Amino acid sequence: MSKQKIIDVSLECFAYHGYENTSLTDIASKVGIKKPSLYNHFSSKEEIFLEVLKEVAVKESEHFQAFTRQTGDQPVKQRLEKVYHFYVDHMANSTEGTFFKRFTFFPPEDFSDEIKQVFLQVEEQANDIIRPIFKQGMDEGTLRHLPIDETLSAFYTLIDGLFLEENFYDKDTLAKREQASFKIFWLGVQKSSEED
Repeated sequence: MSKQKIIDVSLECFAYHGYENTSLTDIASKVGIKKPSLYNHFSSKEEIFLEVLKEVAVKESEHFQAFTRQTGDQPVKQRLEKVYHFYVDHMANSTEGTFFKRFTFFPPEDFSDEIKQVFLQVEEQANDIIRPIFKQGMDEGTLRHLPIDETLSAFYTLIDGLFLEENFYDKDTLAKREQASFKIFWLGVQKSSEED
């Protein structure tokens, strides 16, 4: 039994049951040990949560870096659409995404500062990937010359809206709304022939 196994199990518990509804007994049971054995690695549930929070930040960075390597040589529209779908699908279908959404939307008061710090860190890593795509599109004449920070804000707002809709729509309906949202966003940012 390793410290990493405790972190991995705790990530799942916190992601799917929340902080308040996860006890040290729950974590120990899923790891396959007795509760006192957790204290060989962590002093409290709070310490475990903070370690999981750091782990999620690292994993999100790794996901974005891997994605960047896969799409670097594609056209702007394709890259932007892939970032969009990657972001939405990752947040909808991964344990890290579930954890991230739960605790950024409903942060436990005791950890609100730490969660905000991780949120901003992850967003900045995403910005480092998305901002150059917008810049490339503007430089090559594919995208309208709009303030990049405003375009980024609109892009994130689109994604955040889909996160909320996950709670209300089945997968097929959500996939259609995801496609439609990107289509309308692209129509708004692409440069038309009249703008030349």
